[in-house]
Amino acid sequence: MRRLFARIYLHFLGGLLVVAVAVSLLFAFSARGAFVQESSGRTSRHVASLVSEAFRDPPALTRRVQQINSELELDLVVRDLQGRVLARAGAEPSAFTSEQLAQVRTGLRMVQPNPEWSVATPVRDPKTGAVIGTVETTAHRRARWRGFTRPAVMLGLMVVMFAGAAALLARRISRPLERLTGTVRRLGTGDLTARVPMDQWTWWRRRGPSKGDELAELTQAFNDMAERIERLVAGQKELMANVSHELRSPLTRIRVALELLPRDEEADARLRDVEADLDELERLIEDVLTTARLDATGLPPHPSKMDARQIMADLAERAGRDPATAGLSVSLAGSAAVECVADPALLKRAVWNLIENAAKYGAPPITLAAERQGSDVVLSVTDEGAGIPPEERERVLAPFYRLDKARTPEGPAHGFGLGLTLAHRVAVVHGGHIVIGPANGHGGEHGCRVSLILPAGC
Repeated sequence: MRRLFARIYLHFLGGLLVVAVAVSLLFAFSARGAFVQESSGRTSRHVASLVSEAFRDPPALTRRVQQINSELELDLVVRDLQGRVLARAGAEPSAFTSEQLAQVRTGLRMVQPNPEWSVATPVRDPKTGAVIGTVETTAHRRARWRGFTRPAVMLGLMVVMFAGAAALLARRISRPLERLTGTVRRLGTGDLTARVPMDQWTWWRRRGPSKGDELAELTQAFNDMAERIERLVAGQKELMANVSHELRSPLTRIRVALELLPRDEEADARLRDVEADLDELERLIEDVLTTARLDATGLPPHPSKMDARQIMADLAERAGRDPATAGLSVSLAGSAAVECVADPALLKRAVWNLIENAAKYGAPPITLAAERQGSDVVLSVTDEGAGIPPEERERVLAPFYRLDKARTPEGPAHGFGLGLTLAHRVAVVHGGHIVIGPANGHGGEHGCRVSLILPAGC
């Protein structure tokens, strides 16, 4: 977001500077001539008055001319009515012709709008007012540049003021957008309680945002949307948990009724199929209720210190006995103990779901591993099946999402799409996450490796 602030700031500052430069140039071309002409005219009249006081005393006139040259930074030439030079200081102005000087001797003031702004002024007798000579003045180069000092300082102050104003405007726009972006990211990662604080508007308007303030309206609209999403998701979770809870009782009654039915060889085979379906439904209900409990509490109920590798070893042994995984090659890699702090029951449930998922949709051999990677503990289940496409790896963590029929060896009929969801919830409440990738872990698409990554000290 610093880049956003910089872009907004530079756009504002650039626009303001363009306006400032345009106004300055407009002033320079339109008003500078009249201003400089008026200023040089006043100066030349003052010089003519000073020269007239010593005009008839050559030594005094020379001293006066040198004094004017030094103090007023002017090059000047004093002439009599015949055009002879009486005194001079600095370079001789060459801007005036003899015809122009003749007009000056009649009492006119002559100005040449050249870069030097040379001025020829008649010198009058202090007593009679008659023209007794002429004085030509030209400003020194450094004096001419000094005339630009004040405008340059003013322009510099304007630039500083514009920069400050641009910074305030850019911050005024970018700060709400920064907060909105951060909140959107939190919402996108699953934090449905994320909201953009509205108190950011009260620093300049005590009553908060009003109509016509697009950023405030955008913030309010986002908060309203986030609240509706939170209510919708909470309602769905509550409904699912309630329905699952209510299904327990009829399923229990069905199981009791099945046990009381008379059995023969043919009926016993059919009843075993029904009991297997009941077992799957009960696992589904248990997964839904566990997921709902994790969403509601957010924390594992009974964390304790354990050996994660021993957990994986117990599950590998269970896989050899369980009907869902019996006959598959399930092995455990590594032999070193891997300590972590977690809820043993939840951790076993999560990893077992990963094993069942590999058994249903992958292909043997299935390899379990527990290892320490920096400050994390990684529990992984790897199979040699078709794998999960990269574009599907985030989606399969959503509840009830299953891959397309073409992606699974026996179609999408097996399972309910909650195994990875529950494993992901278990990882999240322990401060971890799930990573799905290929079996070799180096960018290929063969096989599937699902890693449950937890902080070692969680």
